[in-house]
Amino acid sequence: MTRRSARDIRSVQPHLKGWLSLDGEFLVGPRYIKLLEGIDRTGTIREGCIATRMSYRTCLSRLRQMERVLGAPIVITRRGGSDGGHAELTDLARRLIAVYRQWREEVEASSQSLFRDLLRTRPLKQS
Repeated sequence: MTRRSARDIRSVQPHLKGWLSLDGEFLVGPRYIKLLEGIDRTGTIREGCIATRMSYRTCLSRLRQMERVLGAPIVITRRGGSDGGHAELTDLARRLIAVYRQWREEVEASSQSLFRDLLRTRPLKQS
């Protein structure tokens, strides 16, 4: 078994994964936000799925779950035809993305600041 050489642990960085819940039920996390952003950017659910590397079926399930938890639609769809289908986010979905992104930004900034403060008072040292 080969042993890895010691790495400089002063380079340790915090990372967070955050999600939102509503009345105790999971609502949205980073992949769901990417899905919504992909739909908003491309105008189709299928392209949004590609952005998140989730299957179309899984994406539809996630969208339905978010709508069930919110009790309101988040995507308005128009069936295909000669023009192809189209999907558009509701204002609620856009507000959800904005709130999530702002919250994540502030949480990340606070986390980085707290982590730096902790390292100043309790430095990581290799033995």
